[in-house]
Amino acid sequence: MGLNRFQKDSEGSRPKTRTELEAENRALQAKVTALEAQLEDTQLALCDVYEAMLGGEG
Repeated sequence: MGLNRFQKDSEGSRPKTRTELEAENRALQAKVTALEAQLEDTQLALCDVYEAMLGGEG
């Protein structure tokens, strides 16, 4: 998956500049980091539920 150097902006009128692409990249990286944290929290919560269910059977 490579960078499409001719990707258009939302209006489709001109290619995005390097600065715009870098800003978009930083925003996307921040979003990925936030989503990773949310996913980890979800996984830990599911572990807690699983452990609670196992503890209830004993």
